[in-house]
Amino acid sequence: MIQTILNAFTGCFFWSTLLMGFFIIKGGFNKQFLFTDNPLLAVATTLLIVYIDSVFRIHGLVQFFIVMPAFTFILFFILFLYRFFRNPNRKIVYNKNHVLSPADGRIIYIKELDDRTFPVSVKKRNMIRLDEITKTDMLKTPCYLIGIAMTLFDVHYNRTPVDGKVKLIQHTDGVALGLRNPDSTFINERNTFVIEDDDKNLFGVIQIAARGVRRCIATVNEKDQVKQGGIIGKIRFGSQVDLIVPRSYIVQVREGDQVYAGTSLIAKK
Repeated sequence: MIQTILNAFTGCFFWSTLLMGFFIIKGGFNKQFLFTDNPLLAVATTLLIVYIDSVFRIHGLVQFFIVMPAFTFILFFILFLYRFFRNPNRKIVYNKNHVLSPADGRIIYIKELDDRTFPVSVKKRNMIRLDEITKTDMLKTPCYLIGIAMTLFDVHYNRTPVDGKVKLIQHTDGVALGLRNPDSTFINERNTFVIEDDDKNLFGVIQIAARGVRRCIATVNEKDQVKQGGIIGKIRFGSQVDLIVPRSYIVQVREGDQVYAGTSLIAKK
């Protein structure tokens, strides 16, 4: 029995590692999942395979090449649903001089903007023109545009980086062409929030929908007062959130850093 369990675990660990490795390379997943979720996925699949083996007596190549990968993927999908839709409690440490991350994900770029630079978000080398930003006062003050790439395992609730008043929520309709289509430069769905703090500084949070998705959701309204770290929206199967911060703040992150909504420090005075 012990040998059966060990053999099953070896096979399940192989398939779960292969699946996780694929999403780390192709989907931008954090490597930490190889050491956290991957062993749990392998153990859960092993228990299921051992039970199936005891009932149906499926052994050998059929078990390794068909049963194991099939159930590994099924349990991976269940794990994805749990991670994607969860909304964990976050301990928000308030500081008016800090700018917190609006999203869970990985920093993919930090760019400088001003009134001579057209604001463009970038996702996998595809440009997304942020025309709505040019119609606000944000670019009158030099600022940073910070891109945060989200994966399917990241929490998809977005939080406000600062205390302040919601000056604008601009929804841009899109169609399901995907970020790899050149036309998506103009038509991927997004929500743009402009938040003004007590010192009249303007901050931007831009939700950008992923391929085939039209579900950028705002949970606050214009003129609402929002508290730092409070939830302002979510993206169902979204892929990126951009943050605009005045250049009077000092950026505390670098490209490649993993950040978490409401807890990670992005910039400070």
